[in-house]
Amino acid sequence: MLFAALYSPRDNITEETQKRSLQLFTSWSPPFEFKANYSRGDGKGGIAIIESDSVEAIIEGISPWVPFFDFEVTPIMDIQAAVPALQRAYGWRDSVS
Repeated sequence: MLFAALYSPRDNITEETQKRSLQLFTSWSPPFEFKANYSRGDGKGGIAIIESDSVEAIIEGISPWVPFFDFEVTPIMDIQAAVPALQRAYGWRDSVS
């Protein structure tokens, strides 16, 4: 399953904590596969597309970074697959009177 993880630095971030998070990141082995990981151009966080069959791996993967970043993790899917699923859901909703 694919997830989009939006992350932004916590309000209390300092130069020291920024350096620590980079130090940790260079030694980290994620428990999921990164499909993409982009930093925002203004340095205020980023977005990662990750793949995992396990919610536990997502929790394990973001937990080391919680002191440094706020996260919003959402399951995502290709639009080609999403449209038929949405059409079925809307069709069911329209069928209920």
